[in-house]
This record gives sequence, structure tokens and C-alpha cells, in this order.
Amino acid sequence: MLVSEISLWGAALVACIVLVAMIALAAFDRQMLRRMLVIFGATVAQMAVVVAVVWTVYQTDAWWAYLLWFLLVLVLSICWCLFPLQAMWRKMWRPVSAAMLVGSMVVGGSTMLMLPISVFLSVYSVLMACMTVSLMQTMMNYQRNQQKPEVLREDMFHQVRNMAQPLVMVVPMLYAGMLLGGTPALQGLLVTLLLIAASFVANILAGVIALRMIKKVTQSR
Repeated sequence: MLVSEISLWGAALVACIVLVAMIALAAFDRQMLRRMLVIFGATVAQMAVVVAVVWTVYQTDAWWAYLLWFLLVLVLSICWCLFPLQAMWRKMWRPVSAAMLVGSMVVGGSTMLMLPISVFLSVYSVLMACMTVSLMQTMMNYQRNQQKPEVLREDMFHQVRNMAQPLVMVVPMLYAGMLLGGTPALQGLLVTLLLIAASFVANILAGVIALRMIKKVTQSR
């Protein structure tokens, strides 16, 4: 998609909506507005870092650069999953790391084999974000029920069944990106369905590994 194809009227309308929302929020709660601006600034800073890293990887176009991105996303995903469990991270880092490693190998491997390496960065990152959300829900569920191992065991199947829910919200963004990039609708739909299938397997596999290792930790207590 070329920049010249973007409707200036549409962009201006979005800018006006954002401005009106900020004015309304300032009139309602200025402290909340300041917090929102801080969050927005942090998001822009993160995007700047991501753009710099992605630009460097694309310019380098070497296997070690893609491997570095793979490992970087894996480490960040593990850290995000462990963040809510600061009091128990020593016990949980092994289940989380093992689950994310296996899941990332499925997601990353299928992405590299199915799609050109030029789109590996964005697709792999989106699928890993989806898996991070799913696994984080599992960790939070364990934290709530750590004193009730029988409740955790009963809830395992329900939690695994819900692993794929973020796919419905996240993966369609990839399809929208394909359409904006000029990919035919049917071809983009086929690729999206294949990615959903691969991500579903990775999410379930990661969840099962984490839950089984958590179960062993619970039983050994």
C-alpha cells in the first residue's frame, strides 16, 4: 500500500476524534489524561525501538540477525509471563521458559518454512504476543489457586480450551496487513488460516507443558 493511497480526510478525521477525546478527558479527569499521555509516550518510544531493531535486521539481512530477533522476542515473552509472578519467579521460570521455547519453535519454524523471511519479523512477533497472553492467563490462574491444587487440576482443561481465544482478536490483524500489502484476498485467507492452525497448536502445546510442570511443582510441595 502506497502512502499516497491513504485518505487525508480519513486521517484528519481520526486526528480530530483523538483531539476531542483528549479535550473531553481533560475536562473530566486531568490526572487520567496525564497518565494516558505517559502511556502513549511509552508506546511511541517502544515503537521507535522496534522500528530501529527491525530496520537494522532488514538492512543486515543475515541469519544471525533473524536468530537474534527470535531470541529477543522469546526472552521478552518469558519476562512478560513471569512479571505477574514476581514472588514465585524462581519456581516458575522453568515451566514458563520450557513452554515458551517449545511454542516459539513451533510458531517460528512454521513461519519461516511457510512464509518469506522478509515477513518473519512481524508475523512471528504477533503470534508470540498471542501465545504470551495465553500463557500469562495460565500463570495468573495458577497464582490464584496455588493454595488449592485440586481447583487447579479441575481447571486445567478449561484453561487449555481457552488458550486459542486471543487468536480470534490478534491474528486477523495479520490478514488486514496482507490486504493492505496487496495480497489477494483468498491467498491471504489461506495463509491466515494456516497461521491460526500453527499458533493454535503452539498455544495448546505451551499450555500443556506449563501446566504439567506446574502440577509437578504443586505435588512436590
